[in-house]
Amino acid sequence: MKNGTIILPVAGRSSRFPGTRPKWLLTAPSGELMLEKALTSIGDYKEHRLVIGALSAHLNEMGGRGAIKRALGKDVEIIEFEDTTKGPAMTVAEIVKRASVTGSIFIKDCDSWFTTPVDPFENSICVVDLRAAPDTRNIPGKSFVILNENSIVEEIREKYICSPFISVGGYGFNEAARYLELYGALERDSSDAEPFISHVILEGIRSGEVFKGINVEDYHDVGTLEAWNEYRASSSLYVMDIDGVVFRNAGQYTAPFWDDEDVPLTQNVERLRQLLRNGAQIVFVTSRPERYRAKTEAALAALGLSWHAAIFGVTHSRRFLVNDFAPSNSYPSAVAINVHRNGDDLAKYI
Repeated sequence: MKNGTIILPVAGRSSRFPGTRPKWLLTAPSGELMLEKALTSIGDYKEHRLVIGALSAHLNEMGGRGAIKRALGKDVEIIEFEDTTKGPAMTVAEIVKRASVTGSIFIKDCDSWFTTPVDPFENSICVVDLRAAPDTRNIPGKSFVILNENSIVEEIREKYICSPFISVGGYGFNEAARYLELYGALERDSSDAEPFISHVILEGIRSGEVFKGINVEDYHDVGTLEAWNEYRASSSLYVMDIDGVVFRNAGQYTAPFWDDEDVPLTQNVERLRQLLRNGAQIVFVTSRPERYRAKTEAALAALGLSWHAAIFGVTHSRRFLVNDFAPSNSYPSAVAINVHRNGDDLAKYI
């Protein structure tokens, strides 16, 4: 087990995700819980102590406890809260005390993930430059971080635009005990306002602590239901015909034949490559018999396409796609698109 404890405070009510399970219990297109996706921000998270704080109702009435154990294994520690606290900073303080956490800690929000270039288990705050992340949502609701020329944090402000750098939901502290000291000072000096982790960091800076900004990469923010659904949409599954959609239509009995060289529809191929770059998954279906698999797959791969599965020998007939819908997979959860055969304009439809 490596030094450093990861803390995930997920004891809020998920009010920005109405009509769904708690957001951390939602399933990403990859099959992971949102909570698991957040943990991938720490590449070796499985080698650290992991403590999660969650509401009793979410753990025991909505299946959260079992989901956490199935996702993360039996060694994950869970701190149960009967009710919400004053804010995230207080939740973390309670987790540290009740789980007897010592040494360095990294606090991770559950509704974002990214790649960190350095070890975050020290006084630090993970940030992104908005100039490099123009698609970031809800910018006025972020924490803004002022860095000096050495990437040392000079100030952090909640919901006040004062810098191109925003906090992305990852905070490191050299010592859990020091976190408790800073939180205690903050609690004594502040009003009844909701205490954020940023307030604890600012208290530390004013007390002479040094925090560095860690500029992250591959930042994903899913802090609202709209953002989550947009992320899911970018990772949609596309069940794609081959003849007449990817290649010019060919057949078994009349020219052009399946035995001939496949001729790509170049604009359609480029659109598929773009979807794949954005996280989509493709399943190819075709009436071509199985004996054409090697030839066809080689032609698809030569175009820079990848796929989850390729199904050969399906019937040459109408095709139906059936999927269930729910608040966590909103209507319409399935879409059918009819395109003109050999029409090289797939981007008009998807």
